Amino acid sequence: MRARIWEVDSWRGVAIITMIIFHLVYDLRAYGGMPIVLHQGFWFYFQRFTAISFIALSGVSVVLSYSRTLAASGSVDGLDWKIVRRGLHVLGIGMIFTVVMRLGGFARIDFGVLHLIGTSIICSIPFLKLAAVKDHADGEGGGRSYSWLILAAAGVMYALSYLLKYLDVQAPDGVFWLVPLGIEPPGYYYADYFPFVHWFAVFLIGLYLGAVLYQGGVRRWPLPNLERVFPFPLLQRLGRHSLVIYVVHQPVLIGLLLLTGTITLG
Repeated sequence: MRARIWEVDSWRGVAIITMIIFHLVYDLRAYGGMPIVLHQGFWFYFQRFTAISFIALSGVSVVLSYSRTLAASGSVDGLDWKIVRRGLHVLGIGMIFTVVMRLGGFARIDFGVLHLIGTSIICSIPFLKLAAVKDHADGEGGGRSYSWLILAAAGVMYALSYLLKYLDVQAPDGVFWLVPLGIEPPGYYYADYFPFVHWFAVFLIGLYLGAVLYQGGVRRWPLPNLERVFPFPLLQRLGRHSLVIYVVHQPVLIGLLLLTGTITLG
């Protein structure tokens, strides 16, 4: 089994910390009545950094897993199904969030970050094959690379998302199945929303970076080894358990804020 890549885990650990900070601020605003502006200025870009990090890193991670499995086995047999299972796992957790939030009367989550990442993992299979072409061509990394097509697809998705926004395309009132594409009914309100057309572009950029920087699942260029230098060991530990932390951090935050009397619900 190949060693984990410390800089990837560390970057994900940073994203975990910024996520917790942002959601703490969100809870103080939503349930504590604090007059904090989240949709512009510092906190807007703080949240965007966190979201872009998580989604891009998901792309990096899936191409690392794909490339390493392909390099180890030399075969693509069963590899697509492995990726599908991984995507369905994340998407399933996202669906549980949707149901719990709806039944609990909390904020609406129809297509949040977990829905986006799970769907993106499944839809990444054709692009993973492009990313692996060069490595699979021969044992020394020869052959022609088609990774640039991944970046081109990201550009098309990104442009299309802004075209939809510019044209102000709206779904008919009450029609929510178009929401994942970024087409919202009038007055649509959400707490966690990552429309696929826009954010899949970010995922593909991460996939491209993973294909270019870690050919065959191995770092392509040398990097100083800081994995044992503080705070990187802590960041790596957080990064390795990012999904679990994501699932439990909000109940823990809200519980602590309730216990201290900082916020009230209802």
